[in-house]
Amino acid sequence: MAKAPIRVWTFLISQPARALSWACAHEGTKVEEISIVPGRDTNIDSYRSQHPLTTVPRMDDNGLVLNESHAIMCYLGDKFNWKLYPKDPVVRAKIHEYMNWHHQNTRRISLALFSTVMRPDLKDLQTTAAVWKKDLIRPAGVLATIERLLTKSPWICGDQPTVADLSCYCEVGQCLDKYCGLFTLHGIDLAEYPCMAKWLEKCETLEGYDAAHAMLKKRSPMIREKAKEHFGAYWSKL
Repeated sequence: MAKAPIRVWTFLISQPARALSWACAHEGTKVEEISIVPGRDTNIDSYRSQHPLTTVPRMDDNGLVLNESHAIMCYLGDKFNWKLYPKDPVVRAKIHEYMNWHHQNTRRISLALFSTVMRPDLKDLQTTAAVWKKDLIRPAGVLATIERLLTKSPWICGDQPTVADLSCYCEVGQCLDKYCGLFTLHGIDLAEYPCMAKWLEKCETLEGYDAAHAMLKKRSPMIREKAKEHFGAYWSKL
């Protein structure tokens, strides 16, 4: 009896989902992607009954259900010997270090600038956007820290790209003018982060990049307009 394909519930506007899709495409790992909408499809009984965590992306590999893009990428990287997830324990330690840091740091780029526009149902985000924006650009903030990482090596975790780079890019890259223009809208100048700017360009040459970002590219004009409308109204109230 043939094994069922690896299934991934995804939403390619979502940064973690986009990173996972990119990694699979880069490594040639075949998965069946099922598009859903967070906050809508994740609340239906059939989705909630699969796993206590109701996040996106989600993977089902022959009955093993995993949530969280980092966990899924590490699992698939182990299973299929991904070059993006090297077995070298030193490199893996650096990947895991970055992934743990990512959640309360790089991820706030999306929470402050992107999710406030796309997820108006997440009311708490609206009240913390200004605080998180300040944290992004302070001298010891998120963008400055990524810049310091990239002054030490060409990639986040060393001399070769890893899943850490894909995860990081998906939070940062969406803010470029070629996509949603969120950095320009908020007066954030990437000229202050020259190593990161070069790294962004290198990431865009990696296999799987175009396919993973096709949906974002298609939706970017709409997101830009929503962001201008949202933040124009929001900042005027502060």
